[in-house]
Amino acid sequence: MNARFDLWQKEREQAEDFGVLKALKSECAKGPTLKMWLPKATNPFSNYRYFSVEKRDKALQAAIEDQKAIKAMKEERKQARKGTPEKIDSVKLGDIFHFSWGYEQTNVDFYQVIEKSGRMLTLREIGQKSTDRETGNSMADYRVAVKDAFLPDKKPIKKLLQFSGNTPYIRIESFGWCSLWDGDPTYCSWYA
Repeated sequence: MNARFDLWQKEREQAEDFGVLKALKSECAKGPTLKMWLPKATNPFSNYRYFSVEKRDKALQAAIEDQKAIKAMKEERKQARKGTPEKIDSVKLGDIFHFSWGYEQTNVDFYQVIEKSGRMLTLREIGQKSTDRETGNSMADYRVAVKDAFLPDKKPIKKLLQFSGNTPYIRIESFGWCSLWDGDPTYCSWYA
């Protein structure tokens, strides 16, 4: 059995909890020291010796204020992603989201909203067709969605509607997100 040794456990247990971080003040022969941990961390993010107690205490206060600001900013972003009722209402049944992805090639998928309950959307993947728009590449074209052309082998999926500013999006995969399709042809390419 491979047990992991926790180098900082004893000091973390002695640290004072400030909500946004834990801190342990101590003294050594060369001056005052300060170790700080984020709430769920096992290793300190800061482990310094200071020239004076005043500088150490000032560094602690600054770190607390920084972590409070970071926490507030994260909460603000989280709330902004939820959107306002007006933004949520702007997404309607029949709207189409597009997902452009790939590494050596650009794949395109289109999803149509078939059901909506608050921020929860039910979508189905729909077909697409090539346009006459030139790409200058024999292994690429531009695609548009074909509304209501549901792919029979694809089941409906449920996704949470989110916002980046005023732009609605859904996280379709762990590596990507879909944005609301504006109707413009979307670039697609393939490899041999």
